[in-house]
Amino acid sequence: MKNSILTAAAICLLLSCHKNDPATSATIEFEEPILNDTIAFMDSIHVEGTIIGNGKMNGFKIEYIDASTGTVLHNQNSTTTDKEYAFHDHWMNELIDTTTIAVKITVDLDGNGNQTTAQRNVVCLPQ
Repeated sequence: MKNSILTAAAICLLLSCHKNDPATSATIEFEEPILNDTIAFMDSIHVEGTIIGNGKMNGFKIEYIDASTGTVLHNQNSTTTDKEYAFHDHWMNELIDTTTIAVKITVDLDGNGNQTTAQRNVVCLPQ
């Protein structure tokens, strides 16, 4: 009886530890946008893809960054803790000059500052 209880306790402990394992790496896959795509004035950049970690991650951020100035034009955050994410976002091109936009995905792997990033550049055209 004692052995059964100890065995059950050990299994529960192992399962609960494994459940909360933080990610040490993640794979970010873009479905859209297409690399170096051109976005007409008043069209939107469509961002879609998946993130798969080797453990639980602490969320992700999508940023639209002017590649020449580093200015963040828009961002979207998710703070959900999970092992997988599907991301989907849109941003309207209202820029008055031809601008390269870096669409950047940043994944918070463990809540301790460890991150993984991926980026796609697109060209936004003016009116």
